[in-house]
This record gives sequence, C-alpha cells and structure tokens, in this order.
Amino acid sequence: MSVNARNIMALYIGLAGGLAFVTMGWLIAWQGVVFGAVAGLAGLVFVGLAATRSASSTPIEPAAQPQNSTPTPPKQGAGQHVASCLSCLQPGESWSGAVLDQLRLGLLIADGVGVIEYANQSWEALTSRSRAETLGQTLWSFLHPEDAASVSWDCRRVAQGEVAEFSQEVRLLDARRRPVWVMFRARPCTLVSGSASKLAVTLEEITRRKRLDEQLRSTRHYVNTLLSNVPGMVYRCRYDPSYTMEFISEGCLDLTGYEPDDLIENRRLAYASLIHPEDRSFVWTQVQVHVEKRAAYQVSYRIIDATGRVRWVWEQGRGVYSSHGELLAVEGFITDVSERKGAEERAKRKMWFEARTGLTSKAIFEALLAQSQQLTRLGGPLAAVLLVELPHATAEIERIGLERFEQALTIQARRLAPAAGAGAICAYLGNHQFAVLTSDFRHLGQPRAVADPREMLPLVSRMARSLLDALQEPLRLDGQSVRLDVVIGITLTASRYNDLDELMTALQEAAKAAAELGSGHCEFAEE
Repeated sequence: MSVNARNIMALYIGLAGGLAFVTMGWLIAWQGVVFGAVAGLAGLVFVGLAATRSASSTPIEPAAQPQNSTPTPPKQGAGQHVASCLSCLQPGESWSGAVLDQLRLGLLIADGVGVIEYANQSWEALTSRSRAETLGQTLWSFLHPEDAASVSWDCRRVAQGEVAEFSQEVRLLDARRRPVWVMFRARPCTLVSGSASKLAVTLEEITRRKRLDEQLRSTRHYVNTLLSNVPGMVYRCRYDPSYTMEFISEGCLDLTGYEPDDLIENRRLAYASLIHPEDRSFVWTQVQVHVEKRAAYQVSYRIIDATGRVRWVWEQGRGVYSSHGELLAVEGFITDVSERKGAEERAKRKMWFEARTGLTSKAIFEALLAQSQQLTRLGGPLAAVLLVELPHATAEIERIGLERFEQALTIQARRLAPAAGAGAICAYLGNHQFAVLTSDFRHLGQPRAVADPREMLPLVSRMARSLLDALQEPLRLDGQSVRLDVVIGITLTASRYNDLDELMTALQEAAKAAAELGSGHCEFAEE
C-alpha cells in the first residue's frame, strides 16, 4: 500500500474518531464528554502512531528526484512517536492540550497507582497549584485526610478493572490548605496501545452547592424544631375526602395518638377516619366550599384519638395553587381545643342551670358577700352565710349516673330558695356546693333585723335545719326514689375575717366537720 493510501486511511480513521468524540458529547451526560474527549484524543494519537509505524517498517521506492534536491531528513523511531504522543496532551504542544484547557472541569490523568501525569488549566484555577508542583504527586495527596484513604482504595479498584467508574463528594485542599468541595469522578483511560491503564479524573467544584445544602438542612432543622413546639399539627394533604396526607408535623402524636407515618399516604389509616362520624360530612363540605372560593377556612369538630377519647379540634387551612391556577394541595393547622370547648360547655350548662333554678351566679354572689362583709366591718348589720354541701356526690354519680344526678341537683336547687326564705340569696358554687347569704329571718318569725351574734345564732340554726329537712326529702327520678346526703357549714360576717378567702375557708372547714358527723348535720365555724 502506498504512503498516500495509508495517509488517506489514517485521515478517515482520525475523522471517525473525531466524529465519535462529538457524538458522545451530544448523547451522554456532560461528565461523559470529558471521558469521550480523552478517548477520542487517544484514538487520534494511536492512529497517528500506527500510521507512522507502518510507514517506517515498509520499504518504499523513492520517486525520481532531481540530482540537486535537498536530502530527505531521517525517519523517526517508534520511541520518539510515543514521547510525542504523550506530550500532545501538554499545554501548548498541540491543539488537544488547548482543548482540554478550555474545560471548566479540573482534569487529571494518573497512572494505575495514582501518580498524576497530566493536569489541565482548570486544575490550577481550582486549587491555585501550578502544574509543575502537581505532576508526579499522587491524587490523594491533595485531598483532605478524612477523604484520602477511601478515594485511594476506590481509585485502585478502577485502575484494576474491578469497577467501571467511581464518584464521590470529597474535600480538596488548595494551595492554602483550605478545603474545597468537589465531585471526584474517576474512570479508566488508555492513552497508548499496549500501555498500562490510566485514570482519567474530573473535578467539579460543588462548594457553593454544599453550603446551600447546609443552609437548607439548618433551615429545615429550625422549622422542624419550631413545628415540634407548636401545640398542634401542621399538615399538607391532597384535596380529597380522605385527607390523604403528604406531610404532617410531629405534633400529630400528641393530637391524635398516632405517629405521622401512620397517616402519611394513608399507610395505616386516613385522617378522615379520625373525624367523628357525625362531623365528617360537615367538615368536608366546609373545606370544599372555601377551597372552591380560594378562601381560607376555619372549622371546629370532634376527632376520636388512638385511645378512643373524643377531642374537640380547631382547624384552619386553604388551598395551594400553581402559577397556572391548578390546585396542588391543601395546607393547614389543627390544634386541640377540648379544654376551651369544655369550658364553653360548662358555661352553657351553668347558664342553663341558673335559668331553670333561679339561682344567682357565683360571681354576683361573691360580690354581694364581699359587700356584706365590708359593711359588717364598718359597724353595719350581721349576715349569715351557709355552705350547703353534698359530701357523697361522687359515689352518687357512680350509683345513679351523671345524667340522673344532674337532674337531682336541679331539683335540690329549686328546693333551696323557698327553704332559705324570701330575702335570702342562693347560688351554686360548683363542686356540688350551694351557698346562702341572708340577714332576713322574718320567715322564721323574727320581726326585726338582728345585730347581736348571740341572738342570731339560734335563728341561723333554725334556718339550717329547715334547709336540711327540705333537701333530704326523697327525690323521684324516672319512677325511682333517690335520697341525697346533705351537710351544712355556717359562719357569720365578722370583722375577724380580713378578706373573702378567709371567710370561705372557715365555711369549708365547718362543712367538713359536719360531714364527719354524718349526713343531716350542720356545724358553725369557730366563733
């Protein structure tokens, strides 16, 4: 084959290698472009080397030349071409070195034991280290000590063909020994036919990304800490009747008794199944109405927690929409309001109770008692205070049930005012206790106000006995006769009480002493 034919064949093969290089750059990820470039350049060099070897080993008949032509320079040997091949990657030696210097990735080529033989210009920019001080050093000598051992092990595995490639986020030490985070990737690369396998290493700086990741982790930790201290749970769910949860904060456990993972994606149960059956339709309707209007919603309803206890919760939420107006999810907050709801229910029951029995509210009674005590301290008339107590109320509730006991309490309250007299003020203090305040004993035959405590004590005793007789009468509940135990503690407004708390404490002690004597007894506070 002539030299020209060989040259043409070498040209075609070289073009094919270049085309393969370009094609690899389009078809695979940009990381592969680097390795494609190295492989393509190696192919071109190899083709050139093969062509040169063939030319030097095949005898050629020289064409006729003029006698005065310049002598042909001697041909180069194979060793010279190998050296030229290896030097083609060095900057300024050929177009290939210039191309690799344009890469924005740091590129190193090392032998099988990790000794660096080539470094591109981006390596210098990345580490502030010159190529002169880099070549001849091992790859891991420039890595953080905590990363060097693992990288050394994995790179040797790549060089020995145990794995096809290796990648890891590592810390590179620059010229000032400052850590620079990089994505370290290594793959085998053969530069010269028959030579030992080389390592092609790319280094992509990811310091900024690592800092952003750290900031994101810190922010997430802050948010999670904040959410864990919120008395309730924050959620994100799909817009469906099951409340299919995509995210739930840790407050879910305290609120529902279930772990967040139990409810996310309905793995164990759907949140909607926790809503009280009587409230489910109402809650879903409220959510639909407000989400369709793109408005926030607020709704209170009952849930049944993991222990079977009914809890009142308050929820606020709204739909989350994309930039195109597409509904993505529903986000909101749910918190336990059982205590508030319980207080509201107790307040309603108290108002209902007072309205049905005609008793004075506790607040008004305490205000009138404080006024009477102040008048007595200023030399005004005495007033009697009686504390009517049902000492065995808890046992009675267990015996006849709460509903029937409340009926009995209502009947007792209606009996209280007539027995205490027209001028008496009666109130329910809670905890199964009633109170009576009076200075009017006309219903007992006393024609005038009483100023002397010795004269008042017998009258108060007669009034207390009248109350006990009325309150100990049997009650008819659902056709059954029920009798409640009753005791009374008594005191008089007096200057010895510094405030209302002292007076009420004396009353409590007197009622306790009467209870120790048994049902139907009354006792005076120490006068």
